Amino acid sequence: MKDFFLGITDCFRAHKVVVNNGMAWAYFIPVFFSIILISVIFAFIGDLVSAIASPLIDVFNLSTPENMPGANLEKVWYFLKVAGEYAVYGIIYVLSIYVLFKIQKYIVLIAMAPLMAYLSEKAEEKLLGNSYEFNWITFLSDIWRGVRVALRNLLLELVLLVLIGLVISGLGAVFTPLAVIAAPLSASLMFIVSSYYFGYSSFDYLNERRRLDIKEGNRLIWDNKSLVAGNGAFFSLLMLIPVLGIIFAPILCPVGAVISSQKKSLHPKKAD
Repeated sequence: MKDFFLGITDCFRAHKVVVNNGMAWAYFIPVFFSIILISVIFAFIGDLVSAIASPLIDVFNLSTPENMPGANLEKVWYFLKVAGEYAVYGIIYVLSIYVLFKIQKYIVLIAMAPLMAYLSEKAEEKLLGNSYEFNWITFLSDIWRGVRVALRNLLLELVLLVLIGLVISGLGAVFTPLAVIAAPLSASLMFIVSSYYFGYSSFDYLNERRRLDIKEGNRLIWDNKSLVAGNGAFFSLLMLIPVLGIIFAPILCPVGAVISSQKKSLHPKKAD
C-alpha cells in the first residue's frame, strides 16, 4: 500500500516539476481539447439517444382503444405514454453518459499520447538526466505505442470488468449473504483494475524510450503494480472532475510516473 500512495502523491508533486521546468504551457493544450471533446460528446449523445429511443418508443407506443370509455381514462393513458417516453429517454441518456465516461478516459490517453510522450521525455531529462536526441521516427513510434497500449488496455479492462461483474453476481446469487457486499466489492475490484491499466500507460512511455520489448515492459510494470495502480488511481479520480480532469490528468500522470521511477530506481529485471 505504501507504493500505491506514493504513486498518487508523486502525481501531486508533478505540478511543481511541470511549472519549475518551463512546461506549464502544456496545460493549454488539454483546455482546447476538453472544449472540443465535451462539445462532441454532448452532440453525439443527443443523436445516439434519439436513434436508440425512437424505435423503442414506436414499439411500445400502443394506440388508445376505440372502446375506451371516458375522457379521464384517455388522459391517464396519454400521461402514461408521455411518462414512458421520458423514462426511456432518461434511462438511455444515463447509460450513454456512463459508457462514454468510461471510454472518455481512454480517448484522452489516445488523443493526448503525443503530449504525454513529450512531457514524459522532458521530465526524464530534467529529473533523471537522461537526454534523448529528438527524432521524428522515434517520436511517432512512441506515440503509436502509446495508442496501441491504450487500446489494448481498454479491451483487457472491459473483459476483466465483465468477468468480475459476472463472478461476483454469480456468487451473490448462490450465497445470499455475499449479495450484501457484492456491489461494493465489485466496484472496488473494478476500480483497482482500471487504475492499473491507466497507470500502465503513463509508465510505458519510460519503457518505450528504454527500448524494452513488450515482455520486459510488462514484467517491470507488474513488478511495481502498486506504484502503477496509484498513478492510475490519481488519473481515474481526477477524471471524475469535469473539464479539470481532462486538463490536468494527461499532464501530471506521465510526469508523476517519471518522479516515481526516479525514487524507486526502476530498472528491468533480467529474464529468468
